[in-house]
Amino acid sequence: MGNSKYLDSLNKKEYDKLSRKLWDIQNHKCFICEQEIDIDLNNTNIDHIKPLANNGKDELMNFAITHEHCNKTKQDADLIVAKKILKLEKIIQEAENNGETASLKHVLKVFNGSKYDFKCKIKNNDLLYSFDEIGDVEIKKSTIYKDVLSGEKTAFIEVPLEYLYHDDDLNPRGLNKSVNLLIKEFYKPNPQLQISLARIDDNKIKIFDGQHKTVAQIMLGVTKIVVRLFIDSDFDKLMTTNLNAGKQLKQIAFDKAIVRQLHD
Repeated sequence: MGNSKYLDSLNKKEYDKLSRKLWDIQNHKCFICEQEIDIDLNNTNIDHIKPLANNGKDELMNFAITHEHCNKTKQDADLIVAKKILKLEKIIQEAENNGETASLKHVLKVFNGSKYDFKCKIKNNDLLYSFDEIGDVEIKKSTIYKDVLSGEKTAFIEVPLEYLYHDDDLNPRGLNKSVNLLIKEFYKPNPQLQISLARIDDNKIKIFDGQHKTVAQIMLGVTKIVVRLFIDSDFDKLMTTNLNAGKQLKQIAFDKAIVRQLHD
């Protein structure tokens, strides 16, 4: 690339040799789209996996070979982020090809999620449960909290993807471009500030709020999601609250004065 002193120092023969070396390392596949590269037929680029602007190194271990088209159309300078975003776009496109609106459900399907029922019981003020279908036979315990105002009971638990489902009833909306921004944000890495919400329904843990945050984490390789789990919840109450949160009670964005104060 133009800002690489290392690549700029190579003559054509040396550049071609490096291309073939990276091509072999990557099992003849494009780093971004993970589809086959024919080194004799496809136009290719060598690029930094981690950009120099983000303290990436200008050396072999930080180079990857890509289709020229993939490199030109990537949605982020970081090749790893670009790969994650493109993979998500393929999941969304496949859903649309099947006449469906892509949601967390489709992402979970690709990543081996939504397979098992959730076995649990309440003892005293604790939620007891296990994930033995995936070999985790430990009996886990989470404190149950009762909301003083609503009376709703919840617990905070870490759930393997195999036990997670998307709540089509409480949250039928699909994914939007904000997922890409979340993928970039979590990759930096900046923490998730708001936890996803889920409920137990038909012996399944169903996420009804925070599907975009959950998708972003999954795309970045997270295999267990921390959720606030509603127990014996009132469906109509959750439906009303969820609708109000999206329409009447939208969060107030920081104005410029507040942003300046936070940066001072």
